[in-house]
Amino acid sequence: MTTPPVIAADPLAACPPLMRWLLERIAPEDDALTLLDPRQPIEALYANWIANGQLSAALRLIAGVLPTRESVWWAWVSARYASQLAGAAAPSAAVHAALSAIEQWIVRPDDDARRAAWDAGNAAGLDTPVGMVAAAVFLSGTTVAPPTVPPVPPPPGAALPLISGAILLSAAANSKPEQIAPTMSAFAAQGLEIVKRLGGWGAALQLAYDTHQRLAQDYARATAPPSAPAAR
Repeated sequence: MTTPPVIAADPLAACPPLMRWLLERIAPEDDALTLLDPRQPIEALYANWIANGQLSAALRLIAGVLPTRESVWWAWVSARYASQLAGAAAPSAAVHAALSAIEQWIVRPDDDARRAAWDAGNAAGLDTPVGMVAAAVFLSGTTVAPPTVPPVPPPPGAALPLISGAILLSAAANSKPEQIAPTMSAFAAQGLEIVKRLGGWGAALQLAYDTHQRLAQDYARATAPPSAPAAR
């Protein structure tokens, strides 16, 4: 007789809907989920992750609630830090150009600046922190198609893993391994200040969810197949 497979319990089953949406959005490590208490608010979960060294999960939690422009600024600061680390190779002209192009988009987030950031990020390398931030900028727009063809919107949330990835990669760029965790903690503290300016975790999460729902509706409309002509 074949033994039926064991189905693991859903660790998010008892979470309130918004918290469950956020945790599914950021996909924390299993070790981090063992510290999850669904009865506690998000700020308690964040503090618990910080206290227990689950720093990558804490960084992704922040990235999951920040609006696009704020998250790009946060990641841009981290990438700039990585480019200026003592003992690291001097940043190339392409990295400098990409940092500048992203900064221009932060100051003036129009389509020309978005495409310029993408071009500069490609030149710097999309596997670098600054290249990942540039890709996040590009995916924050209303289309990933050339400007001469009909819009093709990016999937909602496509920029999120690039933001958190750029920040984690920026911290890992430190040549002294013992400095990586303190750097991640410093990045987290900086991101937390942005969350506070947005009105706290609850307000930031609600804004992130509402924005995602609106973008998802726009994406569904833009990518829906054309209706079949009515039969005569």
